[in-house]
Parts: sequence; structure tokens; C-alpha cells
Amino acid sequence: MNEKELVNALKQKDSEAFKIVYEQYYSRLKHLCYGMVHNSEDAEDLVQEVFIDLFDSISRFREEASLSTWLHRIAINKSYKLLRSKKVRDIFSRLDYREIQCPDKTEDEDIKSKQIDELHNAIKALPERQAKVFTLFFYENIPQKEIADILELSSVSAVEQLIFRAKQNIKKSMKFEDND
Repeated sequence: MNEKELVNALKQKDSEAFKIVYEQYYSRLKHLCYGMVHNSEDAEDLVQEVFIDLFDSISRFREEASLSTWLHRIAINKSYKLLRSKKVRDIFSRLDYREIQCPDKTEDEDIKSKQIDELHNAIKALPERQAKVFTLFFYENIPQKEIADILELSSVSAVEQLIFRAKQNIKKSMKFEDND
């Protein structure tokens, strides 16, 4: 079933089509939401809300973008709405503290945990648009064209510029020397 047929079946409230979309996108959307809210239970809830919205509002889907882009946009909007409702402005709120406090860690693991913590803090400090693009590009491996569609940016070059600025800001924040 191609995407157009799938969307038409969804608009007819075909449960088999809904199942296909759920199986195809669940994992990607959960990973995306988790990358933004950094809480497994919240990510699970958000993905469920995305699929509820899909079911409730598929009739309003104009097919100007792909179904994937539309679902990603819903997931991002829901993630940011959750973060705003909790008055949390950061993308990655905390690491798994049980892992950090593990008593049998080696020195290398401690250094790695500190570096990960520094990276998360650097991403938290990014402006919201840079953080969104950075997350989608580096953590989700979404192509720049699709990121532009998801975030409703004017062009791929706008995405490239946001990625460049995010990398520069992270380097500055983490005090890396600029070797470019």
C-alpha cells in the first residue's frame, strides 16, 4: 500500500491502515519524543497522543507534506507543549542518575558520563530552533529537507545554518577548540 492509499484508508477509519502506520512509525516517534523530553514514560504518553491525534484529525490532513513529516511535526509540537507545561525549556533534562551513581564505575566511564553531561548541558543552552534541528539531524538522522518540512523552515539552507550555529554554540559551551 503506497502512502496515498494508506492516507485514504486512514481517512476511512480503516483499522488495518492505522495498525500499519502505528507499526511503521511508533519506534521512530518514541525515539524522537524521548530525545526531546528525556523521560521514557512521557515519551510513551506523547506517542500515544500523536496516534490519537492522527486518528482524530486525519480528515484534516491536506497531504501537502508526507505523512511522516506530519507525524513528526505533531510529535515535536506535543513534546514542546509538555516541556512548556512543566516550565522546562531544555531538550535533555537529566541523565539517568542511577547509572551515574553506580559504585563500580571505572575512571573512563566517569569521564564519559561527565562528557555526556556536558553535551546535554550544551544542548540545553541552545536556542529552541537550534536544539530542535540538532536533535532531528544528529539523533534522529532525519534528512535536512525533511527537517525543513517538519519545522516549516523556508529552505534546506536554513536548516544547514541552524546546524552550523548549534555546533558552534556547543563547541563554545564545551570549550572545544575550533579546528575547522
